[in-house]
Amino acid sequence: MLIELRLVRETDASLQAQIVDQLREQIVNGRLRPGFKLPPSRELARQYDVSRNTVIHAYERLVSEGYLSAIKGVRTVVAETIPEACLLVGKTAEPGPKRARPTARAPVVFSGEALAVTPQAPNIKPVVDFWPGRVNRALFPITTWRKLADDALSSLANELTDYGDPAGLPALREAIAHHVALSRGVTCSAESVIVTAGTQEAINLIARMLVTTGTGVVIEDPCYGSPAHTFRSYGARLCPAPVDRDGLITDLLPERGVSFAYVTPSHQFPTGATLPPARRCALLDWAYRSGAYIVEDDYDSDYIFDGPPALSIAGTDGGNCVIYVGTFSKSLGAGVRTGYLIVPPQLISVARKVKTMGTYGHPWLEQAILESFIDSGGYQRHLRTIRKACSETLNCLISRLQTAFGPLEIWGLNSGMHVMWLLPDWMPSPEDFKARLAAHGVSVHTLESGGAYCPSGLYRDRAILLGYAALRQREIIRAVDIMTRTVSDELHIARGAILV
Repeated sequence: MLIELRLVRETDASLQAQIVDQLREQIVNGRLRPGFKLPPSRELARQYDVSRNTVIHAYERLVSEGYLSAIKGVRTVVAETIPEACLLVGKTAEPGPKRARPTARAPVVFSGEALAVTPQAPNIKPVVDFWPGRVNRALFPITTWRKLADDALSSLANELTDYGDPAGLPALREAIAHHVALSRGVTCSAESVIVTAGTQEAINLIARMLVTTGTGVVIEDPCYGSPAHTFRSYGARLCPAPVDRDGLITDLLPERGVSFAYVTPSHQFPTGATLPPARRCALLDWAYRSGAYIVEDDYDSDYIFDGPPALSIAGTDGGNCVIYVGTFSKSLGAGVRTGYLIVPPQLISVARKVKTMGTYGHPWLEQAILESFIDSGGYQRHLRTIRKACSETLNCLISRLQTAFGPLEIWGLNSGMHVMWLLPDWMPSPEDFKARLAAHGVSVHTLESGGAYCPSGLYRDRAILLGYAALRQREIIRAVDIMTRTVSDELHIARGAILV
C-alpha cells in the first residue's frame, strides 16, 4: 500500500510539518491501520523528492507523539494504540434501571453574594465607561513584559514542572519587601510576604485565619463591597463605622468584641478620602487597646499625584498589629493576577498553612517576570508613566466638569484611580443621572453599581463614582459634553436661579 501525500512547496508550512500532519490525519481516520509498516525514510524521500532528513524528523516526531512505533529491525509502524484512543470515551453509558425520585441532597452551606468583578454587562457596550479601578491598557509595558517572559523561559523553564514555595517565589518576595519599604515605609522581611492572586485571595486568607461564625469585623461605611461580602460569607458579624471627608471616624470604633478592622486609609473606597495622621494614630491606639488587628488595603496607593505618599499605617506600626494588603492589579492590570499580603511575625506560620490549603503557590512564570520587572527598575519607570498619564486625565476631567457645572464637591483628588462626585441638589438622583447617560453610551456608577457596600446608605442619594484611569482625554471631553446635554434643562434652571 502506497502512502499518498499532497506536498505543497509554495506555502508557509514546511515540508516536514506537512508530512507530519498528513500522516497523522491518515492514522486518526483509519486509512493507515495499527501495525501498518511505513516505507523506509529513503524510499519515501525519493518518492516525493524531499530530503531524507525531512522524512526522518517527521517519523521521529510522530513516534514522540505516540502515533508511530519504531521497531528495531522491522521498520517504523503505526502504533497499536494511538493517542486519540486514550482521549475519547468508547461509548455512551447504557440506560440503567429507572430509579426512584432522589431524596434531598446534602444542603449547601455556603452563604454569600456574587461579587462585582466588572460592571454588569449592559445590552450595548458603553462608548465611555467610568468603571472604578480599571487601568489604561495602552500603558501596559507589553514589549518589556514579552522580553522578560522569554528570558525567564530560556533560563529557568524547568521551574514550570516543579512545585515552588507556596508563599511565593523567594526572589519576588524579596523584591516586594524592598518595594514597600521605599514606597510605603513598610519594614518587613521576605518571610512576612505571601504572594497572592490579587486582593481577593488575600482577603480570603485573612478571613480563613481570623473569622468564624459571629466574629466581629469593623468595616468602613461605605466600603469596598467584595471584602465585606467575603467576611460575611465566613460568618463575620459586620460592624460598620462611618466615613467622612477625612476617612474613617475613629472615635466611633467599638472598644471590644472585634477581631480586626478592614480599612482603606490612603484612598478610601469609595469616597476617596485620605485618613489624616491624627486618625491613623488613633486607629493604631485603638488596635493596641482592643487587641484587634488592622487590615490595611493599599489597593491603589501607586497613584500619587501631589507630593510624596503618606506613610502607610503598617509603616508606623510598632506593635505588629497591621496586616498589609497590596496588589499589582491597579498598576499593571487585573490580568496579571498578582498581589501580596504582609503579615506580622506571629501570623507567618498560619498564613503559610492557609495559603497552602488554598493553592500550592502562585504560577511561577508570572512571578518570575514580575520579579525581573521590579528588580530591573522597569516597574518604577512604569509607575512614573501611569502617574503622569493619570494625573493629566484627572486634571482634564475636573476642568471639564467645572466648566460645565460650576463649583464641584469632588472627593479623592490627590491620588487614586477614581473620584466621588457629590451631585448638587439641582441635579437628578444618581440613579436617574446614570440611566440618562447610559442611553447615550456613557456609563457612570452609583456607589452600589461601582462595587461599594453601603449599610447605612451614607452618601447614596448624592454620590457618583467616576473612574478615569483607563480613559483618554478625548473620551473625557466627549462624556462631559453628553453629561451637560442630558441635564440641560436642570442646568438652565440652576444658572437662572443663581443669576436671580
